[in-house]
Amino acid sequence: MKRFFLVFLCLHGFALFAQVPPDWDRAAPPDTEAFKYSVGVSTPSLTEQDAFKSAWANALQNFASSIGTYFSSQTDISVRSAGFDSEIEDAFTLYLENSSFSTQVRLSGVREAARKTEPQNGAYIVRVLAVMGKEDYQKAVRYVENEEASFRAYTFFRQKVPALAPLSLQEKPRGFPDYYTWLRSTCVILTVQGDTRYLGQLELFVKKLFKNALVYAEILEGEQTRLVYDAGLHYGGIVRALEDTGLFAISKDNSRLVLRPAGSLNAFQQAADGMKDASALFVTGLEVIETPQRRMVNTENLVVNQFKSLASRQYRYNTVQFSLPPSFTGGAYLDETGIIGYITANRAAFPARYALICYAETRYEAGIAEYRVPALITAYCHATLFDVITGEAVSSETIDTKGFVFSPATTREDAVVSESRRALRFLFDAKNGRGLPVIMEQTLGAR
Repeated sequence: MKRFFLVFLCLHGFALFAQVPPDWDRAAPPDTEAFKYSVGVSTPSLTEQDAFKSAWANALQNFASSIGTYFSSQTDISVRSAGFDSEIEDAFTLYLENSSFSTQVRLSGVREAARKTEPQNGAYIVRVLAVMGKEDYQKAVRYVENEEASFRAYTFFRQKVPALAPLSLQEKPRGFPDYYTWLRSTCVILTVQGDTRYLGQLELFVKKLFKNALVYAEILEGEQTRLVYDAGLHYGGIVRALEDTGLFAISKDNSRLVLRPAGSLNAFQQAADGMKDASALFVTGLEVIETPQRRMVNTENLVVNQFKSLASRQYRYNTVQFSLPPSFTGGAYLDETGIIGYITANRAAFPARYALICYAETRYEAGIAEYRVPALITAYCHATLFDVITGEAVSSETIDTKGFVFSPATTREDAVVSESRRALRFLFDAKNGRGLPVIMEQTLGAR
């Protein structure tokens, strides 16, 4: 498979401290700590100006060839003119072709250090010595390395994520100028200062923290990294979980996290073993039935039990039902906000990463006997997926029985309770088009 690189070269003046040897035209001076050199030789040209342009293009291509050696032997190198002004600047486009994608990088700090002109049979041959700063050269090399690594990461994640479309040769990820910009905007980039053995354990840590996390190993900016796809979904949880271990000093640069170990690798392994598991889910909630006489709390947990069954069967969670203590559920008007408050206050007691909180309720509306308007019962359920680590509600959805009539035969409490339970069961009946399968997809489908 070919890769395709597009490199723009610019000229920028700088102070040249290295002395140019007199025989530079026979062999380029050796590179120094500060500079890199390239000698370009023109083809015979009718004018001295055209000969210089040809020699300059050849010198730039020699720089390009050295960049090309960082990539596969299949890379083809060519330079073509993009037009000239009175000065040689932004005049050449360098192609390093490997034919699966294209990118561009500007080479700054390139200047003419010396020139020799030789008339030959009515034409001119020019030799030119081009020099550029070593730092500028390494910056260009590093950019192309990062771009190729980002392309590999995109290809890896595309196999797992349908939303990432295959791209043709010169296409870029939508909304981004190149692959590296896409990577820095889309992925959590994890690096460790010092002992890179932490990276393997860090990958296990992330995959335990997020059941469906996609992690890819790559080298960026010359450092070994772990890339986690979808920074919007994973960044906050990773930061919070790592901070909770107390084993790292964390430097944050947008989606890039640089970790400096402040504890042993063994301690980090133990922290990962004891971490809240994203593959486990505890289901809890309240079920309230309203009758003409009072509100009845947790009558049968019909909806909560259905949530637990679906989460285990359809979404492969290790589900555990958690019953709120009676002292906590005694309040007549407790809702999911109160449940979240309880979980937050008792965070250490919950072993799983996520809590699925179900609040189901029926509402009783009295009829008007003289107009033969029957009493009506409406049931609804609000489900919230709560992240115990970040303390945030990840997603939520509501379903109800509006459009379906539930009416008790009498206003007696037992009749109202019986019809209310029928309404609650209808929340997960297949006839209800926005029933439990829909609410589960909304809350758990992306996890």
